[in-house]
Amino acid sequence: MLPAHAQPLTQADLLALDSFLHSSACGRDAMGLSRAHGFLTAAASGPEPLESGEWLRLVFDEPVFANGEQAQTMLGLAMRLYQDIEASLKMRDGFRPVLDFVRDGAAAVAVDASAWCQGYCSGMSLCREQWAMHTGGELNALLTPIFQLARLRGAARDAIQRRLCDELAGNAAALYRYWRAQEQGNVAHP
Repeated sequence: MLPAHAQPLTQADLLALDSFLHSSACGRDAMGLSRAHGFLTAAASGPEPLESGEWLRLVFDEPVFANGEQAQTMLGLAMRLYQDIEASLKMRDGFRPVLDFVRDGAAAVAVDASAWCQGYCSGMSLCREQWAMHTGGELNALLTPIFQLARLRGAARDAIQRRLCDELAGNAAALYRYWRAQEQGNVAHP
């Protein structure tokens, strides 16, 4: 169950969650923040609502918390992240994926969307059969940038990669609208 009326996450909250996910308290397969954001975006926007227990264990990979307060804080941050994602997907132009930024050898900063996209693909696997039944046409067009960037390792250095990164926010929101229309029995128009 998601906390009611939770405050939106701050930059400090996001950094604390990312730091914990990269700590030895989490399992080897714990997700970093960008991957978790993509994963939770797919979970929030997919074909059926998921209970937090279905995705929390996958984000943290069996964490060992120092105490109950740390458990409450970190699990609460993850639940608020999910809630923030879901709320932003509902708003027109409100969604922004949390992507990684990397420096190359020349110290230039570039966007790396591969972890977010890999997380999204992992989130799709939670409802694999429903995604597979609807694959085709407009849905495939919306998923194409996600699939392409999931396969690419490293930062968006060329124009094609940057264009694909630019499409992520709109496509994620359109995928959310597609599945909500399916729930209501309407014809989807992403």
